[in-house]
Amino acid sequence: MRFRVTLLILIFSLLPGKAQKYLHYLQAPGFENRIVHYIDTIRIIDTHEHLISPEMLKDSYFLDFSLLFMQNGYDDLVSAGMPDTLFNTIFNRQLDPVSKWNIIEPYWNNSFNTSFNRLILQSTARLYGINELNESTVGPLSEKIRKAYGTDWFDRIIRDSCRIHYFIKDGNNMPGKDGFARYEKRFDDWLTIRSKYRIDSLAVSQLDPIYSLDDFVKSLETAFEKELKNGMIAVKIFSSYYRTLLFEKTSADAAKKVFKTLVNGEEDFKISMKEAKPLQDYMLFKLLDLVRKYDKPVAIHTGIQAGKGKILGDSDPELLTGLFIDYPDVKFVLYHGSYPYGGEVSALAKNYRNVYIDMNWVYMVSPTYSERFFNEWLEMVPVTRITAFGGDCMVVENVYSELISAKRIISKVLINKVREGYITEHEAMVIAKMIFHDNAAKLYKLN
Repeated sequence: MRFRVTLLILIFSLLPGKAQKYLHYLQAPGFENRIVHYIDTIRIIDTHEHLISPEMLKDSYFLDFSLLFMQNGYDDLVSAGMPDTLFNTIFNRQLDPVSKWNIIEPYWNNSFNTSFNRLILQSTARLYGINELNESTVGPLSEKIRKAYGTDWFDRIIRDSCRIHYFIKDGNNMPGKDGFARYEKRFDDWLTIRSKYRIDSLAVSQLDPIYSLDDFVKSLETAFEKELKNGMIAVKIFSSYYRTLLFEKTSADAAKKVFKTLVNGEEDFKISMKEAKPLQDYMLFKLLDLVRKYDKPVAIHTGIQAGKGKILGDSDPELLTGLFIDYPDVKFVLYHGSYPYGGEVSALAKNYRNVYIDMNWVYMVSPTYSERFFNEWLEMVPVTRITAFGGDCMVVENVYSELISAKRIISKVLINKVREGYITEHEAMVIAKMIFHDNAAKLYKLN
């Protein structure tokens, strides 16, 4: 008997990856469908959008098929060779759909393969019943879009089709959508300051002169507290589009020197970002002091920037490490899965309890990256610090399409984790609800 027990112990010790794992996490058949179905029932907190109000769209020149190219699809057309000069022709001038398509078509034929443009096709097929974009379909598609926006289309897609509980809009609130829209605010006027004109403009807008660095700091405090009263739930830092994310502690004297250079210049006086960095860095720390005082999360654009000609290295999340250390009680939300810095953000979120990973936009950037690094983040990062969805879109059609992609990828990863025995079916469902809803509700106080 003792020999049999010893033999069994030896066998199980030699096969830990198989015997122990699968005996413990044996799942009931059909778990794949149950996980997919459950994820489809979850109410979503959408952490980041740039949505244009339907009222504004009705008065625009792009309430047609070109609407779907706003932002991301347009960037891929430019990447495929379309001149920047055509932007106004497509979006800001009255032009019939076929004429617009004739402009877009050569660049579409060079970029139809990108994940951005595949999601546009998914939107047209699922929402408007049109499976291809070509000269014969853009007219009927445009007519369907115009008819849809004559109804409560915006609300139905957000609330019913996407089951979005709240969405967080970049910049300002959306009138008439108070029941499900919240907003985060940028303070770029202070963080990218490099001209006298900017200082004078702030003084005029706030009806308060700005003569000194102390006045400039006061103007930031005034703007911040105004936004709090208006309902701001988070601060957005967008600086990596203009400068490096390396913000360093700067003395008041160094900041004053830059400020005096600006304020004593002519009206059109401007200095380089490098020259302005001490003042910008000083103001970033002043902003974080306010964030800490009022207990608001800070969302930071990290990773790839939209458009062309940006410096990718400026947006490396590792550059923010000093801020994570200096402000341990501030919650830093790293947007876009920090593409392509997925491994770096894994380590940052593991090592710093105040770092959160937000996967908004990343499904449009690369579904493969999203799948690969969500796998890794589940293995490295406490699940309470992962939020799974934000469309980062201007129109609801693309939010809808990207959410389909997000659910598919999250479902696939969770199902594989269950199949491998890494988690149980119940744990997969708990994770799904946390990352699609509960984590964001707690982080942004949206209960």
